[in-house]
Amino acid sequence: MVKKCYDRLISCKIDDLVIYNIEDKMIDIKDLKVNLDALMSLSEKVIIVPHKEADFDALGSAIGLALYAKKSKKQAYILLEDSLYKLDRGVQLVVEASKSDFPLISKNKYLAMRSDNDLTILTDVNKKYLIHLEETLLNPEKTIIIDHHDPDDMSVEAKHTYIDTKVSSASEIVTKLLCMGKVRMTPEVADYLLAGIYLDTNKLSKNVSSETFKTVAKLFEWGATLNRVSDLFVEDFASDRKVQELINQSKIMNFSVAVASGNENVTYTKEELAKVADYLLRYRVDASFAIGSIDEKTVSISARSKEKVNVGCIMQQLGGGGNPFSGATKIEDKSIQEVEKELIKTIKPPCFSE
Repeated sequence: MVKKCYDRLISCKIDDLVIYNIEDKMIDIKDLKVNLDALMSLSEKVIIVPHKEADFDALGSAIGLALYAKKSKKQAYILLEDSLYKLDRGVQLVVEASKSDFPLISKNKYLAMRSDNDLTILTDVNKKYLIHLEETLLNPEKTIIIDHHDPDDMSVEAKHTYIDTKVSSASEIVTKLLCMGKVRMTPEVADYLLAGIYLDTNKLSKNVSSETFKTVAKLFEWGATLNRVSDLFVEDFASDRKVQELINQSKIMNFSVAVASGNENVTYTKEELAKVADYLLRYRVDASFAIGSIDEKTVSISARSKEKVNVGCIMQQLGGGGNPFSGATKIEDKSIQEVEKELIKTIKPPCFSE
């Protein structure tokens, strides 16, 4: 399995967004629209579920889906955690700016209003442990997954799953859906979707295709601007210092992999680790990994790849997941040093030595 992580990724047709449903048939985005419209028409309300600690892609795509539901005359709610303090500062700004137009609810509020006739849409996520709802609350017949991360045995069971690991982001998928449905978006919604693409492509520098740029151009037509999106990414000074210090502690293995390991007494956010992994791809490496404590018991790894190394596969072996270009995992009750050794053992090709 380790060898598979190093195989050059097989190219696929970029134009054809792919849906895998329960029968493993492949259908295009037009059929996604048909299925989504049909399920919405039969549902009382729409519950949109991004992953825990939502980032720009999860929240942007969720807002886009809420707009799609709104134009279909369906009430939609976006499910977020009770406390927003774990969210990135820019994401918090989007939450505050959009909550009057797109209702945001906590899990407890949802449980109080839940109906068996709800349609649930998971966006930018497919794993059971990364959402705020237990799988017992989800009806596979009335659950749709829209994502760009590899599925595995921990994926939520759903009849309609739209997973394309070649696409840049969930926001790109949702933008295409909105365009196909001829749903006019406001400049603000266009900004949020562009922020999702911007985040997951490291500012349009990786995992992009001609289709990605066509999608970005469409968002510009709807009023998105890079100036406003860039403002959402403004760095907090103290956080940026932590990121830069961790980058300075990185090392490059002689099999073209960069690893940055934090100090045991420093706590990082997942976003800070992701920024480190993104930055390390500037060097002549095929993949990068940032390791750090996110709380007293948990060490997290953020992984990024240019092309040759499937980091989603590597993270899956360490209990996490992702796609070929981006992945992450969390490991409890181990030191950073122990996690680093486990990571290197997993990624190290047998024919190389340190």
